Amino acid sequence: MPKIAAATVAENREHRRESLLIAAASLMQRGGGFTVAEVAREVGLSRSAVYEYYSSAAELIADVLVDELTAWSASLGEATDPTWSPRDRVHAWIHGVLSYVVDGRHALLRSAGSIELPSERRDDLQLLHLSVIAPLVDALVSAHSPDPVRDARFVWGVVDAAIHRIEGGECVPDDEIRAVVAFIDGALASTLGQE
Repeated sequence: MPKIAAATVAENREHRRESLLIAAASLMQRGGGFTVAEVAREVGLSRSAVYEYYSSAAELIADVLVDELTAWSASLGEATDPTWSPRDRVHAWIHGVLSYVVDGRHALLRSAGSIELPSERRDDLQLLHLSVIAPLVDALVSAHSPDPVRDARFVWGVVDAAIHRIEGGECVPDDEIRAVVAFIDGALASTLGQE
């Protein structure tokens, strides 16, 4: 029986799974897709050992994306304190999303855009993407927006344009964040009010 590096077999399996996810994320950030053999080499396992955890590279990529979107969603939820004014919550959400992009973490999600994921996992990822926007919708609901989902989609459109500009090196990120906040303040002035 092979030696295990943790106190229990279950802990060892979880440690290996984490190592596989970290290796897969690293490979995705370097160039998008990868093979199971590349992940195995990165972690120092055999290909067959990786298949004990994941049946394909696409399944492993889906888990990387689930983990990443879960963490991003949680960080945005924490950044948008429900005791703050709706305007401050919207600003915090914009800063949270665009800071994530400036830090380079969004590259992981972007790199997976061209990868065909298992269909059963696409629904999970769609729900997680909606959870990224949920704190924004909540802030707009508390501001009594007549259509908070529509307004959140409009805000997302502006933020998404800024994401492309930041990632494309077309702007100074801090200036872009300030411009997005000012634009959204103007667009939603009747909903958020002015301070």
